[in-house]
Amino acid sequence: MDIVQPGTISPWRSLMGVKATMAPEIRAQRIRIFIGAALTAVIVLGMAVDGARYFSDPDMLWHITVGGDIWHSKSFPHVDAYSHTFAGVPWIAKEWLSQIILFAAYSMGGWNGVLFLCLVVISILVAQIYSVLSGLIQPTYAAAITAFSIALSSDVFLARPYILVLPVLLWFVLGLWDAAQKGKAPPFLLLPVMCVWANMHASFTFGFMVAALSFMSFLYQRRQLRSSDTYKWLLFLALCPVASIIHPYGVEAIWSTVSVAQSELTPYISEWTAFSAQQFIFAEFALLAILGVFAVTRLHLDLVTAAFLCLLTHMYLQYARFVYLFFTIAPVLIAYAASKQFPVISFEKWAEKAGDSAIERAFARYAPVLTGAVVILWAAGLVIASSIANFAPTKTYPAAAIQAARDYGATGNVINYYNFGGALIFERTPTFVDGRAERLFQGGFADKIAKTRAIGGEKTLSDLIEEYDIEWSLYPPGDGRVTVLDNMPGWKRIYEDELAVVHVRKASAE
Repeated sequence: MDIVQPGTISPWRSLMGVKATMAPEIRAQRIRIFIGAALTAVIVLGMAVDGARYFSDPDMLWHITVGGDIWHSKSFPHVDAYSHTFAGVPWIAKEWLSQIILFAAYSMGGWNGVLFLCLVVISILVAQIYSVLSGLIQPTYAAAITAFSIALSSDVFLARPYILVLPVLLWFVLGLWDAAQKGKAPPFLLLPVMCVWANMHASFTFGFMVAALSFMSFLYQRRQLRSSDTYKWLLFLALCPVASIIHPYGVEAIWSTVSVAQSELTPYISEWTAFSAQQFIFAEFALLAILGVFAVTRLHLDLVTAAFLCLLTHMYLQYARFVYLFFTIAPVLIAYAASKQFPVISFEKWAEKAGDSAIERAFARYAPVLTGAVVILWAAGLVIASSIANFAPTKTYPAAAIQAARDYGATGNVINYYNFGGALIFERTPTFVDGRAERLFQGGFADKIAKTRAIGGEKTLSDLIEEYDIEWSLYPPGDGRVTVLDNMPGWKRIYEDELAVVHVRKASAE
């Protein structure tokens, strides 16, 4: 029998047939891989049950439409062609790659295709987080923390560009941080990853901050490891912005990320509001639990890691949408520090004794077969769940109301509820307002919309109707503007259901 030295067997080789009795590390890797496969299958198939959640955001509809338009026209938009209020104003599809991917999934499989895409992405995300954590701490701890991370990030698991970019984002962030922690040169393969990230989602400028923090962490590690790769880090930092502007819109894509946060519409969008402990009670508990861990264990972080954690915390508390950044990255930062300060929980320490008991040895022997069975179960479950599901964006897609307005002859300009903007674009109807916050709907426009919802907003609503030559409206039943339009001279309610109410101007309909 060949003797295998610890540290020489990769997880993949151990899975593919190296005997589990050869060395503790091989048994550890087999058990580690099985736990990861089982964790991924359980989490993803569990999330497939609530497939409707992925279609609850109205922006998904316009992302698919824009992706289809880019694909069919083989060109990229430079001005708004989807609203009647800001038609012709400069606007770019900065997330074009994600939009084309969403369109492709919808084209090939309808809403089931979109669901399948989301579940595959989440599978990759679970595997990524677990893989990094289980390389630092014991697999059982890594599995628990991964499940915790996914559960608290799942509020933003919607069929939108930012769910598609998460694996790319983590590949860049965790790969760069790992190199820094080990005192190594940055992997230059991450530059193409930055390029892909920039073309998929506007969050890529966060990568610039991560690169800078990673470089500072490398300098800290360099004092101990005496690495001479500083010049490679400087070159990487210089090339990051260059990689990001390999984009149809060039440097304009960078400026557009700033314009989103500065948009007048942003303060009125729930995901761009500050973190609320009343609204996200489990997230509040998680934040307090993390503070408790630091207090009880006396875990300390170096200055750079602490700065990174503070940045993530600030971003999350400032804008609730960044929950996914905090709960996917922060646990890894803490795990790097904990594995060094408390070796007893580290993967290396656990691997030394893996398989000491007869049960562990027997389990490790059959782990490859069990892992294969779990992977088959996961794949079959994914296909079946995506095939038989009957989910669709019903809550944000008032298709019957839009069709009723068309049947009645209301073909002019519409004034609509913000959450119905995506559906109108999907139905090729120019919107009054929609989710494309950057550059559009400026000049006090968002404030005027807000006033129409306030007490005494009848005058503002009437002024907007005249200013934009509105001929019909689309609002949800509980919206106060429905009552205003019911009592507004010259307007008539022609349709209502559980999703939407349609009013038309009598003169335009007759």
